[in-house]
Amino acid sequence: MPCIDKIYSVSVLVGSDQCNGNCSFCSGRYLRDQAQSDGDVPRNLDAALRLSSKYGGWSVSITSSGEPTLSPNSITNVLKTMRDLRSEGVSFPFVNLFTNGITMADDEFVDKWLPLWKDLGLTAIAVSVHGVDEQNQVEAYGLKHYPSFHKIFDNIRRHGLVPRATLLLRKGGVDDAVEYERACDRLIDHYGLKMITSWPLAKPDGSRASFTPSRLGLLGIRWWLFRNAERVLGHAWGGSVYDYRGRSVRMTSYVSKHKPNATFIRQLVVFQDGRVAYSWFQEGAYCIA
Repeated sequence: MPCIDKIYSVSVLVGSDQCNGNCSFCSGRYLRDQAQSDGDVPRNLDAALRLSSKYGGWSVSITSSGEPTLSPNSITNVLKTMRDLRSEGVSFPFVNLFTNGITMADDEFVDKWLPLWKDLGLTAIAVSVHGVDEQNQVEAYGLKHYPSFHKIFDNIRRHGLVPRATLLLRKGGVDDAVEYERACDRLIDHYGLKMITSWPLAKPDGSRASFTPSRLGLLGIRWWLFRNAERVLGHAWGGSVYDYRGRSVRMTSYVSKHKPNATFIRQLVVFQDGRVAYSWFQEGAYCIA
């Protein structure tokens, strides 16, 4: 195996297995037996952060096997761990919280937690978007109601954090170039977003599933990006960042499989049981157990 010279990021799963959505295609469900109580921080988090920082890591993503914002104390304690490591020179310019967005419409919740998280180093909140109409979210999350996107994104901005969209490509939703263009334009024009990341939903191991868009649909999206946006950055693990109408639009994969001959690791994943791996789902990928 060649020497690793770059570990780009760390993803950390936090908190309990609670979720306020009911997705039929939930990718976190299989990890919920590892979930901990709200307030717990996975062991080895500090080791993973130190290792990624040593090898040039630039971002941390906070997520969960459920909905992370239902475990706000865990999010707080992860951010406190990161704050305490700054005295050792361990720091990351981009710290992102991934959420389905529901709690971001609750004024009491955001007024209590977002100022604290920002002070501790959180920089952006990425809201999962299955379609740019609230009814698309209702159907995807199995809900009776989904709050206003305007309310969600405005609440995030109100507390000085950057709102982002994770545009999830799903069969029957955003699954071809026409729907992709419509989604990007609406996220930009109606909601004022400047950062959109997209990837196709798949099985936990990255293989295709019944809800994965067709190969033709995904090819059409990539062709649309080639024709309508300027490619400004290519990722070593695949995928690209584009400038579309002056905004950042990223097309990448849901998961990446580590290549034995690669000199980089896309991300270290800190699981709730304390294991650290260089892939979400690949067997034999654990580097700290």
